Amino acid sequence: MGDFNLTLILPVVTLAAFGLLALLFAPALKGQARVLGGISLLGIVVAAASAVRLWTLWRVAGPLESAGGMVRVDGFGLYLSLVLLAVGALTVVASLRFLEREEADHGEFYPLVLLALAGMLSMVMTSHLIMVLIGLEVFSLSLYVLTGLTRGRARSVESSLKYFLLGAFSSGFLVYGMALLYGAAGSLDMRRIGAVAAAAPSPMMWMGMGLVFIGLAFKIGVVPFHHWIPDVYEGAPTNVAGFMAAATKTAAFAVLIRFLVGAFAGSQAAWVPLVTWLAILTMTVANLVALAQTNIKRLLAFSSVGHAGYLLIAVVCRPEDGVKAILFYLASYAFMILGAFTVAAAAGRGDAHSEPGYDLSSWAGLGWRRKGLGVAMSLFLFSLAGIPPTAGFLGKYVIFLSAIHSHRYLLAVVGVLNAVVAAYYYLRVVVVLWMREPETDEEPLPVPASLAAVLVVAAMGVLYLGIAPGRLLDLLGGLTSGLI
Repeated sequence: MGDFNLTLILPVVTLAAFGLLALLFAPALKGQARVLGGISLLGIVVAAASAVRLWTLWRVAGPLESAGGMVRVDGFGLYLSLVLLAVGALTVVASLRFLEREEADHGEFYPLVLLALAGMLSMVMTSHLIMVLIGLEVFSLSLYVLTGLTRGRARSVESSLKYFLLGAFSSGFLVYGMALLYGAAGSLDMRRIGAVAAAAPSPMMWMGMGLVFIGLAFKIGVVPFHHWIPDVYEGAPTNVAGFMAAATKTAAFAVLIRFLVGAFAGSQAAWVPLVTWLAILTMTVANLVALAQTNIKRLLAFSSVGHAGYLLIAVVCRPEDGVKAILFYLASYAFMILGAFTVAAAAGRGDAHSEPGYDLSSWAGLGWRRKGLGVAMSLFLFSLAGIPPTAGFLGKYVIFLSAIHSHRYLLAVVGVLNAVVAAYYYLRVVVVLWMREPETDEEPLPVPASLAAVLVVAAMGVLYLGIAPGRLLDLLGGLTSGLI
């Protein structure tokens, strides 16, 4: 550990420091949660500046490591760190007034968001499984509390308990798999594990790989490990559900790519068939079940599971195509899913004890009563459905094209068919927004400026990545090698 370099973990340290600072001031600022939000937003900005500085350092010196390989600074990890920080910043801004309206502006919300981000950045900036486990537990513990933040609502408490129990269960798989990998390779460094897997594979190695994959599949929401997602997203505060949908998937896929595409690149015959069929199962089951959903949050939850299936397609493609497609899709997905949940937060009604209405029938005619919300939600749904000229269309196009280039024709065909099925339930919501008469004369609540700002940024991101993705795709092409 003699090569420890604090500079290389500055984004993580910054988030943790500002999170603890906000937690320290929380009792003194009771009733002034927006001040804590400002402190948290400042912490995210400083962490992003540190990540940009590391990016310039990486461009000059190449990948850098610290703490005996526990920390790895490369373009892949820094790019996903910036995506996560953007998601965190938008979540904080969206929450400034939303939590007040929901009577849930507890001081611990903002510190927990920062600590969750610190854990996620620890996961994406390492190729060592010990750091993956530490980061995963830090962000999971934070999210367990955030999910049950509206303590007066039974559904919120229930979702928090479910998430905690299943999260602990999935962590057990991960830890057991890591123990087997250590027994087989004598190390938890992914490079060492990959070298042993290529030179002298053993049943213990494959068992460990499978258990680690299951642990990550729980976090991603791969079928059949997805059952917690609809209940947790429905019961959690809407801003927290959006944060989870965008950020958790990004962090978990970062580890999955380093683990499978990096460490086990020479053993594809052992895992590609399994991941292929899981991708097909995940897309198909999620999209078929989503057809029957009448609650917008559950619909978006099953949609999130379906998008995990699209991303799994790229995992089994050639790394130069598949990894680039995943990196582009994760950024696109973050904007569109966070935007959709933000609209849901703006349109819902609730307080500390009552559940806001997220049934589709309560959204009838919302587009005419709140044109801004209607246009924004329609845009995000079009993007989730993959309709041009949105980021979702380009994201799906890049993934399906990478499948064709890698001769994964079955995955490409099944992916396109699932996209058609998914378009039905997305467009059904658009029809409800614009072509159904409202069931009541009750006017929607005014949209706070903070929520409106997040919607504008998310909409700009969806349109920019859909219309002018060239520069980003060129940049991502240089991030697909040297994953470990």
